[in-house]
Amino acid sequence: MEPKTYTTIDLRKQMGEILDRTRIAGEPAAITRKGKTLAYLVPAEWFDQYMAQQVSAPGADQDAA
Repeated sequence: MEPKTYTTIDLRKQMGEILDRTRIAGEPAAITRKGKTLAYLVPAEWFDQYMAQQVSAPGADQDAA
């Protein structure tokens, strides 16, 4: 699913709506400033799954060479 893009100004003005779209509809959001992506907002379940995969992945606690 392609994330919908919001500027930091959009985020300030519409934070509740953007959070609801992410949480309820499961829509990821890209937050940008001056055309550059600063962060992604994803449903908490997605992040929880990602973190669980990182912990359970073989060699996850080793530094990359």
